Amino acid sequence: MGSRSSRRTACAPPGSQVNARGPGNERVLVCLLAKTRSHDVTFPLFKRHVLDELQADLAVALTIDGHYDYGNPYWQHARYRWTSPDYADYGEGFDFAQQRLCSERALAPRPWRSVLRLQGVWAGRIKMPEPRESASAILPYCRWLLLDGLRRDGLLDRYDRFIISRSDFRWTSPHPPLSILDPEAIWVPDGEHWGGVNDRHAVVSRQHIETFLDGLEDILLEPDALYEEMKHHDGWNEEQFLAHHLRRRHLLGAVKVFPYVMYTARSRRDRSPTWTYGRFDPDVGHYVKYETEFRSATALASLIRSRADWEKGAWRQVDVMALPVEPIRRSLWQRLVYWYARAEEQLWRPGRMQRLARLLRRAPVAAVKAGSPTHVRWSRDRAT
Repeated sequence: MGSRSSRRTACAPPGSQVNARGPGNERVLVCLLAKTRSHDVTFPLFKRHVLDELQADLAVALTIDGHYDYGNPYWQHARYRWTSPDYADYGEGFDFAQQRLCSERALAPRPWRSVLRLQGVWAGRIKMPEPRESASAILPYCRWLLLDGLRRDGLLDRYDRFIISRSDFRWTSPHPPLSILDPEAIWVPDGEHWGGVNDRHAVVSRQHIETFLDGLEDILLEPDALYEEMKHHDGWNEEQFLAHHLRRRHLLGAVKVFPYVMYTARSRRDRSPTWTYGRFDPDVGHYVKYETEFRSATALASLIRSRADWEKGAWRQVDVMALPVEPIRRSLWQRLVYWYARAEEQLWRPGRMQRLARLLRRAPVAAVKAGSPTHVRWSRDRAT
């Protein structure tokens, strides 16, 4: 996978029958981006609450290396697959995408790296004199990879809705039925917007899908204009970049939200690099990456158990952000499992000995506190 080209695999030949229409008589394609992680704790619920619930087909647009596990269930269930190298420098991926776009449109390539003057973590994994501490450049590249695959395989007109998501979501309730999601809107989870628009999950209609996915074209084809528009802010992240793209395409006002009924999880076996490792929760047996997602999803799990629960709308009267956090009292066994998982994590992360020493110094005091009630602090974060 060291070449600079993308590779695509359309499991179903163009012109073949797509999956049956879903409950709302819409044809749905679920598209997972970038990586297929933690399938042991996420895939069964993903299949039940997303694929089966919406009677949807599955596509993956991934960056992979020579160690990729092709036996994972996400890959095996995918009807369409598009892959690219997992670049050490995603500037190479951007170059490849620009060459493809300019060749298709008979344009001369422009020096897009002038946009790297914009500050913030948005350009993580692109080599530059002062590297950004993130891997944020992977996501816009994978959106382009997905859009390129959809165009080349003639799929844009074969589906009514496209769900752009990630593989490490653990779904605690069924996906919202499309019948309650206005097709004129772009639907994202309510939270984790970070000053922009949540970039982890989106429900997009056919009429908006190309615009939603083509943000990389702003960088590669209009770098000077984009820099002038964005140079007055010094802390760009991926969520803000997405919001700016939608704003300049007059779609930001179309963004609407639904409550988080899934949360980002990490298996104890998942050793892949990540922005945050999260915290190990012995109650669920895996790592929880974002507390706000977890609290919303677990609070709504008993309220939303079926499509009918969504349609009845009782969930609209519940503000999960205002619900009190239930005290957590853990048994001795749960505390032992927790600290074993923490120690295990320190041993495979960089700087393992220093991390383990710090953990052992904290463990006696923290183990006592682990048996007392704990409370999660958080606040509502709306799209802007």
